[in-house]
Amino acid sequence: MKTIIKSLHRTPQPQDSYHLLSRPQQVVIFRLRTGHNRLNQHLHGKLHVVPSPMCSCGEAEQDTAHILRDCRNHQVLREEIWPLPESLHNKLYGPVAALQRTTNYISRPGLQM
Repeated sequence: MKTIIKSLHRTPQPQDSYHLLSRPQQVVIFRLRTGHNRLNQHLHGKLHVVPSPMCSCGEAEQDTAHILRDCRNHQVLREEIWPLPESLHNKLYGPVAALQRTTNYISRPGLQM
């Protein structure tokens, strides 16, 4: 009875954009935000699974920022999904539409998170 009364008086918490995503999309965003993903920087530094943290483009370590902003291997796709420049913070913490574009971008080139 006590639980029912408390639930009736509890104000609903507004959901942020992250919680409005599907579960698979949430997993991708969470892994990108925390760095616990299948990109070379994490696989080399923490797990020693790959021989080098470098991206296949050869320009920098393969981490979240590099994949979302700089990697030349994904430049065409990046320009297709984000025709106008968008901040890394908005790609990872922005509104639902921005987060969905980010998950779409990650899933298209076959990157695994």
